[in-house]
Amino acid sequence: MQINYAKAAKRDPKRVSGNSSSSRQKHRIPLSHVGSPIVYRVHIVEMPSNAIGEFGRVVWAPDEKEGFVLGRIVDLGVEDLSVEPLNGGGAVIKAKHDSVFWAEEDLHKDVDDNCALMFLNEGTLLNNCRVRYARQQIYTYVANILISINPYENIPDLYSLKTIKSYQGKSLGILPPHIFAIADKAYRDMRRLRESQSVIVSGESGAGKTESQKCILRYLCENWGTSAGNIEKSILEANPILEAFGNAKTLRNNNSSRFGKFVEIHFGANHTVAGGFVSHYLLEKSRICFQQAGERNYHVFYQLIAGADEATRKRLKLTSPDQFQYLSIGCTQFFGSHSSRKNVAQSAASPECRSKGFLEDSMVDDFSDFQRLSKALKDIGIPHALVSLIFDTIAALLHLGNIRFVENTEDSRGGCVLDPKAAGSVSVAAQLLGLDDYELRHGLVSRMMQPTKVSL
Repeated sequence: MQINYAKAAKRDPKRVSGNSSSSRQKHRIPLSHVGSPIVYRVHIVEMPSNAIGEFGRVVWAPDEKEGFVLGRIVDLGVEDLSVEPLNGGGAVIKAKHDSVFWAEEDLHKDVDDNCALMFLNEGTLLNNCRVRYARQQIYTYVANILISINPYENIPDLYSLKTIKSYQGKSLGILPPHIFAIADKAYRDMRRLRESQSVIVSGESGAGKTESQKCILRYLCENWGTSAGNIEKSILEANPILEAFGNAKTLRNNNSSRFGKFVEIHFGANHTVAGGFVSHYLLEKSRICFQQAGERNYHVFYQLIAGADEATRKRLKLTSPDQFQYLSIGCTQFFGSHSSRKNVAQSAASPECRSKGFLEDSMVDDFSDFQRLSKALKDIGIPHALVSLIFDTIAALLHLGNIRFVENTEDSRGGCVLDPKAAGSVSVAAQLLGLDDYELRHGLVSRMMQPTKVSL
């Protein structure tokens, strides 16, 4: 509650008194004597229940760029307050009471669990995660929830085999926060409760969801999948396959998953890995035909062009990304490290790639990733002949994208015909798909309508 003093008309003098507490602030407005006597009238204003109101208190105030900035309260109002940033680099911030939060006394101290903060709010939580991130501590708990901040770099020993073994059988809070601790808790709860457990990985694009999922799988397989033999290998080798066919470069993330997935890991009666299953949802099919400027199609197209040997590229009639409509709309550059880019044929690089150079990302390398993809397909048991058919189909899609249609001026019913310039693309696509050239041409310009059970 706030007590405001104001002048009133001449009345019998009254003495006003009231209880004061730490939640009440008395603000006296200077009064000038106009006649005699002076009478005070009490006007009581109910302050918001979440008002933090203390002059001079250090708080976190909202900021569009930083999220929150540290400042000191310099003015209090009924509905809002004013905060002066401590860094002295900005204007006084005027904000609502419910958007300003108390700050910790020691701003440089960090805790493993945000629940251990004296004041747990949006400002202190963000500051604690920021301080820890600056010290390469990318994981922070909120009770049994794990916050992860993508470092966009490899942190030594963070995911080593030694680290994996150190978290086995340890309760949350015994060791520093880690994705391995969450995976271990899920496993232990499964054994103790004899019920299936779920780990939900959520975040915006580029937050590190794919890598977190891979870390969980690796932890489970390393600790309880070694006796599973080829099953463990198949589960882990599924990752490069899923990323090749389902991930792409976007403006915000060089390895963005363009689909959702539900991964199941099955354990047997002896509590060891017995199998797995992956369900995919909402694949962005439109990306095959169109990408924004600066983005790429799915990784597998570039991996095949950059990583296939000369004989395979010749058989598949693959040149460079800029020669294919489905790849030339967006970015045509390859991803490659200094060691791998020398293995990419000069003829496979687009003019954009030759002029601007290869894109660099520690998580994406088109040449090396193609080698991993080929190995993964073999390791999960796909025969060599079927692998060749998969690559034939991928190349056929690129050639189909180069087919053009023109209006059929000789047909009064309208319609279109194949552009004569696209004859070569049609023939190559038909050959790679194992189709008759004429049947493919006919199928591309024909339409079948089936209103009932009769085909027209």
